[in-house]
Formats: sequence, structure tokens, C-alpha cells
Amino acid sequence: MTPATVAAKPAKQPKPLPAPNSDFYEVYETLSAEELATVEKVRAFMEAKVAPVITQFWVDDAFPFELLPGVKELGIGGLGMQGYGCAGGSVALLGFVLMEIARIDPSFATFFGVHDGLAMGSIYIDGSEEQKQKWLPPMARFEKIGCFGLTEPLVGSGASGGLTTTAKTRWRQLDPQWREALDRQCAMVRCLRHLGARSRR
Repeated sequence: MTPATVAAKPAKQPKPLPAPNSDFYEVYETLSAEELATVEKVRAFMEAKVAPVITQFWVDDAFPFELLPGVKELGIGGLGMQGYGCAGGSVALLGFVLMEIARIDPSFATFFGVHDGLAMGSIYIDGSEEQKQKWLPPMARFEKIGCFGLTEPLVGSGASGGLTTTAKTRWRQLDPQWREALDRQCAMVRCLRHLGARSRR
């Protein structure tokens, strides 16, 4: 082989990198096509509408009320709950949606978790039929916003200030619906803690 032949040989092109994919365990494949479409819709909204503006809301110490009409259009109010104008779907779908929201802004995910879980979930599980009919439909449409507060004497609703009062709970004596609700909230907290730990690495 002459030097000229070697020079004419085309350089080997590097193998193209695959598209980024953080779903190492392929958990998104457990969702139905309809559920996956909901998750992708939420992801697109968070990336296009929330990510560009949310930092300024942090700086201004303000809540992004102007984003709520867009959240309403996503049709995710009352995920995991059946009837009463709620979005329905599985609790797994609710978890995936919360992960997508938290990926862009954990505080926005906390807002949604409190509204959909603590507020709507409490009414859905243990409210009277009258309360369900009155509150769940407008909350599912984000016309009414749910919240909760911790009543600690020194820190108000700042849970990170440390809780000074406790109550004994006998887990097995709880109504099964309350156990389900607590399991659901604990799963959300674990998910958000995991995402927060990953973001600090």
C-alpha cells in the first residue's frame, strides 16, 4: 500500500450518540399510550411555559397564578380519582406527572401535590357526598385551589422549622381509605426527596 493510497482512505466517522434518555429502567413503558400522552403533554407544558419564567417568581417571592389556565387545559385535576369531574387514571400516572412537574420546578410539584393530593384527596377519601359534589368538580377545573397548613406555635406552616406536637397513630386501626391516602402522600414525598437529592448532585 502506497502513502497516496493511505491518504485517500476516508477517515472513520464516530458513531452518533443516542438521544438522551434518563429512563434507565424503562418504567415509562408500564404506562398505556393514553397515559404516556398525558405525561408528554405535561412535560411539554413545563418545558415551554414554566421553565422560562419560574425563576423570576422565586426571585419575586410570588406564586405564578397566570400559569394556572394552562395547567387547567392539561386536564390533570383529580388524577387518580374517579368521578366528580376528576381526571381519573391510575395512581402511577399521578406519580409520573408529579415527576415531570418536579423535574422543572419542585415547588410547582408541591403545589400540585397539595392541591390534588392533600386537599382533593382528603375530600375524595373521607368527605361527605355533599362535600365531594360541592368541592371536587371546581377543584378538578382549578377554579378552586386547595391548600393545607401546619399549626405549629413557633413556625406556622413552615414544616422545616420542626414539629413540636405529635399524636399517636395506630396504623392498623385507621380506616383503609386513610391508609391508602397516607401511602399515596408518603410515595409523593419519597419521589420529591429523590428528585431533590438528584438535583443537588
